[in-house]
Amino acid sequence: MKLLKSILLGSAVMASAITAAAQDPNFHIYLCYGQSNMEGNALVENIDKKDIPSRFKMMPAVNYNNPKRTMGEWYEAMPPLCRENTGLTPADWFGRTMVENLPEEVKVGVINVAVGGAPIEDLDKNVDLAALEKKDGWYRNYMLQYDNSPYNRLLECAKKAQKDGVIKGILLHQGESNNCQESWCGKVKKVYDDLLADLGLEPNSIPLLVGETVRSEMGGYCGGHNSVIAKLPKTIPTAKVVSSANLEQKGDGLHFTAHAYRVLGCRYATAMLETMGISDPKVSYSEEIPEVPHPNPAEGDFVFDLNTFNPTIWEKGTFDTETGVFVAGMYGFGGWEYNTPIDLSGYKYLVAELNQPETNGLELRVFDTASYWEEPYSAKFGGGVIVVSELDGMMKNLPSGITPLNTSEVYRVGFWCYGNSPIHIKHVFATNNNPYESVTAVSTTSSNSEVYNLQGMRVASSISEITDSGIYISDGKKIRIR
Repeated sequence: MKLLKSILLGSAVMASAITAAAQDPNFHIYLCYGQSNMEGNALVENIDKKDIPSRFKMMPAVNYNNPKRTMGEWYEAMPPLCRENTGLTPADWFGRTMVENLPEEVKVGVINVAVGGAPIEDLDKNVDLAALEKKDGWYRNYMLQYDNSPYNRLLECAKKAQKDGVIKGILLHQGESNNCQESWCGKVKKVYDDLLADLGLEPNSIPLLVGETVRSEMGGYCGGHNSVIAKLPKTIPTAKVVSSANLEQKGDGLHFTAHAYRVLGCRYATAMLETMGISDPKVSYSEEIPEVPHPNPAEGDFVFDLNTFNPTIWEKGTFDTETGVFVAGMYGFGGWEYNTPIDLSGYKYLVAELNQPETNGLELRVFDTASYWEEPYSAKFGGGVIVVSELDGMMKNLPSGITPLNTSEVYRVGFWCYGNSPIHIKHVFATNNNPYESVTAVSTTSSNSEVYNLQGMRVASSISEITDSGIYISDGKKIRIR
């Protein structure tokens, strides 16, 4: 019997040693959790696919077909990081920035589980399956990809990841579906506490980073929830709030732009690095808002003909087809209306551009119902000249929740404003060409002047010497290198 006990004890020690050897303390793993802004609601651009550090990895929580990925395995962190056909997330540039500031022997891995429109209750381990059955089909389909329990899927992947590395933190972006609910902090604490307990981690042993929603001054519909988020560190001592100050939204009042996701991801990384004692990290991506594109329709685009513009869809307005000047009635709406809906689902972008900045509360609105009084998709111009909306990510902010727009049945496209002031319309068109692709680097032979970074430091004698992406100053002009 003593011999048997010795053998068993020796086997246990050996197994423990093998497990310890397999777990790499220099593989730092972060769990990313939330709803649509963590899922990613901006299309991935070329800059997001370039120069991804080899030390930055992702573990998919679902199987992908394109690119081919298997749930629970590690891959290079090429977006999309959440699921197939999702977009850019804060996790993308979080990982890049973490790697950039950590020793060369350290790898960073992310596991992203997020569901657009999910309230915090559905991210809990005790999700109410009966209530889930009563929700919209599109939402149930999202949840079904995680077997109706995002929590269990995150836990499953995290436990597998613990065999490879060490979980160092949790990134959360959620709250739009619990807007201004004071009970939210307690519900987040339950999710956090349950995760740590189920992963065998000590209570309050790892940071919880929580991103703010789109701020009210940036047109955010749920900006008021940030006052609730601000209270979270009082409930969870390891919680840190990641600011969304000055981060622009897509125009729907809910989701950030691609540029804002990059900046937000860098801010998540800065907050995490601070917990490691790195207070002045290197952040390569500039917070400066990228240049405004001025795209033109191309062959194959769906162009809304100004000759058929109706200025009196709601309230009496006027429109000059030669100048493109629309003057709406009070709180009026003008544009294009269809008895038989048109199908825009085959296009990626809807572009609406003006010839002059607007000062009249102008919004681009798209309706997927015949009734004018049903809630449309809405994107604010915010005093600018262009709105570029991603058709696949259009949402309606209904009282019952955030719902995707049906772009295969569009009844109405046009402009709403306060009225009685001229709106100078240039064009409106649907396209598959990314309008921001036109905002690229200048030719490397366009300037022989010395080149400076945004801090005023000389970095090259000419543009042709620049190899790193970023914004530079040359010959008195800003130049973006992608």
